[in-house]
This record gives sequence, C-alpha cells and structure tokens, in this order.
Amino acid sequence: MSTARSSPTPPTRSPSASSWCGPPRRRAAPGPRVIRATTRSSGDPMNRVFLHLVLLGSIAVLSTPIRATAQPATPIAKTQVARQYTEAGLAAQKSGDYDTAITFYQKAYQLVPHPTLIFDIAQAHRLAGRVEQALGLYRRYLSDEPGGPHAQEARDRIAEIETARAEEARKLQDARRTEQERKAAEARRAEDERRAAEARRAEETRRAEETRRAEETRRAEEARRAAEAGAAPGATPPRDASAEAPGRPLRIAGIAAGAGGAAGLLIGAGFGLHARSLSNELSMPGAMYDSAKVRAGERANTIAIVGLTGGAAMIAGGAALYWFGFTQGRSTEKLTVAPVVSGDGVGIALSGAWP
Repeated sequence: MSTARSSPTPPTRSPSASSWCGPPRRRAAPGPRVIRATTRSSGDPMNRVFLHLVLLGSIAVLSTPIRATAQPATPIAKTQVARQYTEAGLAAQKSGDYDTAITFYQKAYQLVPHPTLIFDIAQAHRLAGRVEQALGLYRRYLSDEPGGPHAQEARDRIAEIETARAEEARKLQDARRTEQERKAAEARRAEDERRAAEARRAEETRRAEETRRAEETRRAEEARRAAEAGAAPGATPPRDASAEAPGRPLRIAGIAAGAGGAAGLLIGAGFGLHARSLSNELSMPGAMYDSAKVRAGERANTIAIVGLTGGAAMIAGGAALYWFGFTQGRSTEKLTVAPVVSGDGVGIALSGAWP
C-alpha cells in the first residue's frame, strides 16, 4: 500500500531530481514541510486511490506556510518544494497514475523550469499512451539540453516513436492499398460478369436469327419444289375432293331429302287435324251448312294427304340416297336418283347400275 507522511528531514533524491536539485541546506526559519512518498507496484486500485489522495493533499500542505509570519520563499526553498513535487510525481508515475504525475511535474517546473522536468513530463505522457505529446516534449528537452543526462534516452524514445509512427503509417498504407486492390478486383469481376452476360445474350440472339433464317429458307425451298412439280409435263393434277370421297354428295342429298320429308309429315299432320276439326263442326247435330267451311276442310284434307304422302316419300328417298352414297364406288357406273312428282302422286326414279 502507498503511504505518505510528513517529515522535517529532506527526502531521498530521485534520479530525475538529482540532476537539478542541489543538497538541502539548513535554515534558521522553518521551511515548507517535506512529503516523502513510497510506492510499491502492487496494482491494487485501493492503493492507487489512497496514494492519489495523499499526493493531492501534499499540494495543499506544501503550498501552506507553517506560520503566518513566514517570509517569502527563497530560491533554495523553491528548489526544495520543486524537489518534493518531483518526488511525488515519480511516486504517482510508479503507481500508474500518469495524469497526477504530470500535474506534479508541471507544478515543479513552474517553480524551477529545469529541462529534466520536461523529460519527466514526456515520459509520463508516453507511458499514458499519448505518444504525440511525448514526442514534442522529447524534442523540446533536446532543444533545451542537447547534452543533458537524458539526451540519449530522449533520442532513443524519439526514434522509437517515429519508427512506430512509420510502421503504423506503412500498415495504414498497406491496408488502404489492399482495400483499393479489393475494390478494383470486385470492379473487374463485375465488369467481366457484365461482358459475359452480354456475350451470352448476343449468342442467343444470333442463334435465334440463324434458326429463323433456316426455317424461312426451308419453307421457300419447299414452295419452289412444289411449284416446279406442278409445272412439270405429265404432272398429276390436284385431285378433286369429291373424287377422294365417293358418294359424299349423295349422302348430303339424302340427309336433305330426309329433313324435307320430316317437314312434309309435320305439315300434313297439321292440316289433317285442321280438316278433321272442320268436319266435326259441320257434322254436329243441328249444325247449319257452311260452304266456306266445307271448302276449307277439303283444302286442308288435300294438303294433309300431299304432305303426309310427300313427306314419307322424301324420307324414303333420302334414306335411299344416303345408302347409295355410302355404297358408291363399288360400281364404275354411278346410280342416278331423281324425285318424281305427278298428278297421281310423288316418288323417286332410279337409273344406273345397281350395286
């Protein structure tokens, strides 16, 4: 644990203070109190806090005179107080409290502006990780005392810091170069992929165009060959659709005749019912003779007979036509069928070879 106590005897000189603080001299009047601080490198946070409080308290003790009648501090008194500040700063620095050490060094420098204190402040800044401030203070120390006891160490520290800075700059430059190369590689890869995609699309378009042209050429060649075959002597003329399907017209005529016969049957049946209705009216008991109804009934009866007879004949003829059309082609001579209508009735006439 760090300890601090007041003692009327002067403390032991530190390595830094020994270069500028002379031996203490006895005076008739009491001088400022002397603070002796010892620190072990225990690393305990409570020790550091206690030491910090003791060292800060020493500032007030050193800056307060013992008696109100004390005379202004002489140069020897300033040197002694500055030495105590330096010892306190070294103790704080040893415990790792670099900011407190810097505070004590600066107070000592205000009393005795010795270059060694600049070196001590630089050391504290370096240990605290503030290398830029340390570098400037090392250079300032060499400027003030180029041949001082710490000049070589200051030069070594400057070289060390500058080497570290150069290495850091080199690493930063390498990282920046690596990042630029990575981005350039990604850009090249993206460009290559874009060009490859364009090449694929161009190839697909070219193949599609070649396929289309080949199809057009094939069709043109087929048309040319067909035209040449049609214009050649002895070429077979196009076959008639009726020749390819023998009897098709007869089948169509049979279907039409059957449909007409069915219509005739319906008409005959309708007029027959009408004629029967008129006949029933005239045959009722007490009915008066009506010549108009008689004529209408006779006319309806005639139409009914013709419709029924003609419809039946047309249905029969249509069936015959359809059958003959179906069987046509078995005989070289075609069978001719024609409807016949006379005063005695309606029928069909057949001519040709019977299949």
